Amino acid sequence: FYYLFTTFSKKNMNERFDITIFGATGLTGKQVVRHLFELSIDLPKFFRPGFRWAIAGRSQEKLEAIAQEFSERYPKATIDKPSFIVANVTRREELEAMAKQSNVLINAVGPFRFMGEYVVLACVNNGCNYVDVTGEPEFVERMQRTYHDKAVANKVTIVHSCGFDSVPTDMGVLYTKNLYTEKGWTPTQIEMFLKIHTGPSGLRGGFATFESAVHGFGSAELLREIRSASTLAKLPRPDVPKLKFHKGVHKDQEFGYHVPFVFADPSIVRLSQQIFLSGLATTEKKKPNVTLPPTTQFAAYLLLPSLWVVILYTVYGYIFSLLAGSPWGRNLLLKHPDFFSGGIFTKEGPNDEQLNQSSFEIVLRSKGYDHAITPGTVEAPNKEIKVVVRGPEAGYVATPRIVVQCALAILNNKKEGYVPSGVLTPSTAFWETDLIDRLRYVGITYDISNSN
Repeated sequence: FYYLFTTFSKKNMNERFDITIFGATGLTGKQVVRHLFELSIDLPKFFRPGFRWAIAGRSQEKLEAIAQEFSERYPKATIDKPSFIVANVTRREELEAMAKQSNVLINAVGPFRFMGEYVVLACVNNGCNYVDVTGEPEFVERMQRTYHDKAVANKVTIVHSCGFDSVPTDMGVLYTKNLYTEKGWTPTQIEMFLKIHTGPSGLRGGFATFESAVHGFGSAELLREIRSASTLAKLPRPDVPKLKFHKGVHKDQEFGYHVPFVFADPSIVRLSQQIFLSGLATTEKKKPNVTLPPTTQFAAYLLLPSLWVVILYTVYGYIFSLLAGSPWGRNLLLKHPDFFSGGIFTKEGPNDEQLNQSSFEIVLRSKGYDHAITPGTVEAPNKEIKVVVRGPEAGYVATPRIVVQCALAILNNKKEGYVPSGVLTPSTAFWETDLIDRLRYVGITYDISNSN
């Protein structure tokens, strides 16, 4: 019996690689490869028997060097060395071949608005599920509008923004809503506050993040056009007091100075709510006591530690937004990221010391009612829950851990019927899975800090 079982398993596993990491020679991709080796030692139970994986990129030589480096660094790894797939993002036939060999593809090749669509198309056409680490709303919403129906028809799951942008927040909003539902309460508003913790070595971000921000500002008008043409359900006007959004610098009584959060999280949460409202997150099977999450008002902010930092942020932010509005300005920003970010973003990225000393904390402050609401409700909310999401350095430590768990969530739940097909966001893809529990194992925690 054991011989027959293992023979059958190997035959099926050999059809496709369980996970392929595309862009494995880049800064983020290399950290994803490293984490997979580490995870196999720390949590071998996360890998099913016969697990097969591959790393993909333009250079066979570089791929072999990375595999050799980490095999020597992690001799106790419980998974085999990866296979190699040579694939260039500009060569469609190579992307098609890569997708045909893969069950789940992790895409770490950006900027995605320039390099991502052919990868998505190859996966949709060849039955390969897909996750990426993009933080580019224009790309995400364009892919959702363009390829969702075809992905559903081909029973493929495409999930964007599966790194720090935007799993902690998007899944945190879902987690918060579920807490209200479990209590029989009605949530009406959620505010997100992000705080970045640094050590003596200071804060340092990667160039890819800066590059995405530059092009994101430049494509704001295109994003508005995509949204105006979208056929997704519109978010309803609130039947309760409207959540006030602070557009400039504001001092919160509880958290201090904050400014609007200008990265992907607000767009992803908004898109998630539209996908849920449109009925596009329906799974083949339903778990007991799991219901579609209600729609709430949402606002997101970045916390700043002092008035001096507020002043610096305002000055650099004004210069950045001014230059990002024109092609020559964007070129100037990309040539000198360290100068135009006060040294925070560089082409070299953070060093190990900075990575080890950094962490993030996201507070989700929500309000609602202990009863169902009726249209025209004017009374103030009488219930409040605070959820805190914590994790290590966001870009190169947390992101690899998160995206690997997203890939494993598809691998483990797709065939069981608990992951819908289509082009989705994290919460709409994984709302019927144990992703939040799995993230806790790798240091991304969700805790209730207050409920009353």
